[in-house]
Amino acid sequence: MAAFCVNCGAPLSEGAKFCSKCGTTVAPAPVTPGTPAAAQGSNTAVRVIVALVAAVVLVMMLAAGACFYIGYRAKQRIQQFSRQVDSEATPYRGKREPCAMLSTSEAASALGEKVISVEQRGITTCEYRFGQAGKQMDVEYTWQGGAMTMRLAHGAVKQIAGTESFTALPGIGDEAYIAPDGSALLMRKGDVMVNLDLRTSGITVEAAKKMASTIAERL
Repeated sequence: MAAFCVNCGAPLSEGAKFCSKCGTTVAPAPVTPGTPAAAQGSNTAVRVIVALVAAVVLVMMLAAGACFYIGYRAKQRIQQFSRQVDSEATPYRGKREPCAMLSTSEAASALGEKVISVEQRGITTCEYRFGQAGKQMDVEYTWQGGAMTMRLAHGAVKQIAGTESFTALPGIGDEAYIAPDGSALLMRKGDVMVNLDLRTSGITVEAAKKMASTIAERL
């Protein structure tokens, strides 16, 4: 766009510093404002975005490291617990016949009532029906991993209750307990755990102890 002298109005040549007609000094062309500020704002926004991305990546790396460490420690504890249990548990090598561990006459003697029927369910459970009303008692066997099962059941209930809620029964197998509220008798011999369900009315703790002792002698 052509420029003109502000004093006399004569046309000015490009780059002229003085008017060729009247000698008036030519003012420099105005600089368009705003361009440097816009560039500076853009650079600031980029730096903020980069910093945020770096912070997110750092948090993710720290979280991944924490998860890895927790998992590693948990694996160590499980392996240590497993080795301890395995050292205490002798594997069972005999026949897995639940009803052969406690005969009809032995069950009747302990219960103080006539046993009407005995039924074996698979290789884990023997069902005894006794008394005139045909009450039922189940004796369940964990033939392998019984030591681990006993520890986990005992520890879980203790953790939930916040205190020791199992009653120890010394002299029966390797360890034996009455579960909370007298709901069951748990007995372990080697790596076999036996669970006598006491929820059926009429089964006393003394009767359960006699049956558990007889079973322990055969394991």
